[in-house]
Amino acid sequence: MQVTIFSSIEGIAQTLKDADPTLKIEVITDDALTGYGGTINFIPSSLRDETKLALKRAKILISEPAVVSQLLQHDPTALTSLQWCQSTYAGVDPMFKSNLTLPLPWKLTRFAGCFGPPIAEWCIARIIAHERGFAASAKDQASKSWAGSKDAILHYRYLSTLTLSVLGGCGDIGRCIAKAGKAFGMTTIGYGRTSRKSDEVLEGVDKYTTNLIDAIQTADYIVSVLPSTPDTRGLLNTTTLMAASASNGGKCPVFLNVGRGDVISEETLIHALDEKYLSCAILDVFEVEPLPKESMLWGRSDVTISPHVSGLTHGDDVPKLFLINYKRFIEGKELNHLVDWNKGY
Repeated sequence: MQVTIFSSIEGIAQTLKDADPTLKIEVITDDALTGYGGTINFIPSSLRDETKLALKRAKILISEPAVVSQLLQHDPTALTSLQWCQSTYAGVDPMFKSNLTLPLPWKLTRFAGCFGPPIAEWCIARIIAHERGFAASAKDQASKSWAGSKDAILHYRYLSTLTLSVLGGCGDIGRCIAKAGKAFGMTTIGYGRTSRKSDEVLEGVDKYTTNLIDAIQTADYIVSVLPSTPDTRGLLNTTTLMAASASNGGKCPVFLNVGRGDVISEETLIHALDEKYLSCAILDVFEVEPLPKESMLWGRSDVTISPHVSGLTHGDDVPKLFLINYKRFIEGKELNHLVDWNKGY
């Protein structure tokens, strides 16, 4: 069965052909779809007629959730032949934030199992850069000032003395981040909503808790890898974050977000920084992306902004995951990483 690729990510078709030369592939290119990293630029109304026809006949589609969501909002009949869509992202929340009528009559699978290591690298790099004052050293170099930023570069802490709390810390990405922290001797806490057996071993996680306040209050660094679901949107509210303040027994931690931006509103985040519930925010995801130029976050010295690049899908990541599911699809078996239309993930 033919596989249709309509994606802003380069190299998917070639890596699939290299992995399985017998695979029938149709690649759709259209100026209406561009993008990079986690940023998609798509104008469905500008699609060429031949693109529309190709999409209508697609039975298996590889694409970004944001593209599929926008396409169907523009034209609900755009994918009339579709049986299975393989997302190129781990998160599929754009499908659930639109006005689409769910469930849709086809299978959707997440791109899972490959983002843990690169996102863990990004998190540890950011933690070390923050502790060691790398940004201050760069400014010193630019101004030819030897150790000019003494407070920033001399008063660092060993990672082995710090606690890392990972919100959503028991999935693939969360465990990778926890294991990376453990490699530097950090104490690691994993937070999740599902209770687990007391004797269950979670590699890299020293302690698992369903108590969000506990995870926040004991942390020097908080990393959120939480997806965007009805249960997680706005989860980190002012009342919750107050527990992180020193006056309430917390450590005024650094907050990193590599999950989804709507776990905390911009207003709540700024208030938490102003009130010293949090000491700093290092953000790769936001409520609105790209981050609007008028956002107050841009001008804050206690905020570091990254354009949704902590874990990118590379073309050569696709074959292993996709071809396993392709074989299962052809054989009529249950697909791996299948999205539950009722749960939203």
